[in-house]
Amino acid sequence: MDASDLQRAIGRVVLEAAYLERVLRMAFSALMGSKYAAVVDNRLMASALIEDCRRIAEVHSGVSAAEREALITSLRQCELVNHARNRAIHDDWACRPGNVVVTLQSGGSSHEVTVTAQTVSEVDELADRIGSAADQLAAAVAAALGPDNLRTADQQGRGS
Repeated sequence: MDASDLQRAIGRVVLEAAYLERVLRMAFSALMGSKYAAVVDNRLMASALIEDCRRIAEVHSGVSAAEREALITSLRQCELVNHARNRAIHDDWACRPGNVVVTLQSGGSSHEVTVTAQTVSEVDELADRIGSAADQLAAAVAAALGPDNLRTADQQGRGS
């Protein structure tokens, strides 16, 4: 196994995380009920979007208790995968020449490990979990507020 396999897997994590962030921004606008929410959410990181969406969902008067619980559950899943994404992208990998050895950074110390199929499959599995969390959030928002509300953010001219 070489580092290019790991780089591909990490690239999948980055792409799925971008999708998750897009869905979070749509969810924020839908929960706020305004196309102008994009003015606020444009400056927020994924973790802040998750927290703000959760707080709004907890008090939103336009959703039933079951819909609220589905929203909050999906946002908890988003929080978990976003945390794992942060660890995978920011804390762990520094590829070294030779395409075989990767240095893992943790708490200021480092050690070298060989990239294995298991390492790559774990990162690929994280990418799948991120995409699934985004899909679940989109479904929960559509069920609670209607599918048209997912497009509220686009009314302000935000591109994909």
